[in-house]
Amino acid sequence: MKVFLLEGRNAVAKESTKIARARKIETMRDKADKAQSSKAKPRRIKKASTAVKKPLRSAKDILTKDYYFITPSDSGVRGFFTKKRRFIPRYFRDSYSELKLVTWPNRSETWKLMWAVFIFALAFGLLVTVVDYGLEKLFREAFL
Repeated sequence: MKVFLLEGRNAVAKESTKIARARKIETMRDKADKAQSSKAKPRRIKKASTAVKKPLRSAKDILTKDYYFITPSDSGVRGFFTKKRRFIPRYFRDSYSELKLVTWPNRSETWKLMWAVFIFALAFGLLVTVVDYGLEKLFREAFL
């Protein structure tokens, strides 16, 4: 392969040899290291969620802050106007705190529970069918 180098107005031809390199075969360890290093990089979803958190936190602070019509220390007025108020009613606050305590089943537990419900429904349906058939025969013979 010839490479031309321009020096001033004269072109000089130089011979260069290109050494053929064998492609390196990627081992399992290299693949694992590569996968691990890609996991360490921050992801777009994570960046987007952190960008959204700031306005949501300020909204949360406004909604959870206690407000008073008349502050209790300002005057001798007591009762309805000096009670602390919040934008979110207590029922919704308590419901949300209960939902945070819920532990959801994983996929395998969900399938196990689904099959348990399915089998119970079939067994209960079969039991109701047998009892209905038996009572129908009993009443037909007793009253007809």
